[in-house]
Amino acid sequence: METTREDLIRIVKEMNEADYSMNVMLFQAHEELLESEITAKQTILLEHVHKHNQMTVSELAERMNVSSSAVSQIVSKLEKANYVTREINRSNRREILVRLAQRGTDYFVKQDHLERTIIERYYSQLDFDEVVAMKNTILKLKAIVEKEVNGDGSKTIK
Repeated sequence: METTREDLIRIVKEMNEADYSMNVMLFQAHEELLESEITAKQTILLEHVHKHNQMTVSELAERMNVSSSAVSQIVSKLEKANYVTREINRSNRREILVRLAQRGTDYFVKQDHLERTIIERYYSQLDFDEVVAMKNTILKLKAIVEKEVNGDGSKTIK
C-alpha cells in the first residue's frame, strides 16, 4: 500500500489531536497538583533555572528570546511569590544571578510527583518496548526539527 502526502497529513493531524486531547484530560484529572497561578513564560523561566541551578538575567533573556528587561519583570513577579531569588554576582557585579527559592523547589517536587503519577497510572499500561519505540520516534523527530530549524539560523532549544 502506497502512502500519499495526504495520508501523512491526516495521520499526523490525528496524532496531534490525540496528544492535545490527552493533555487536556491529564490536566483536568490532575489539576489540583498544578500551579495555576504561574504563566507560561514564568514556567519556562523556572524550568531554565531549575535545569541550570542558577542563571543570569542575560542568559535567561537569550534562552527565552526576550529582552533582559522582560526577564527582569518576570523574575520580579516570581521573586515576590517566593519562586526565585536574585542576587548580584560576586564575580561580576553587573550580573544578576537567579536561583530557585523554596516555592520554586516545591514546584518541581510537585511536577516530579505528577510526572511519576502519570507514568505509573497510564504509561505502565503500555508494553515497555512500545514506550521505548515512542521515545525513539520522538527523539528522531526532534533531531529532524532541530536540523531543519538550525539550518536557517535559528537557535536550538536548550
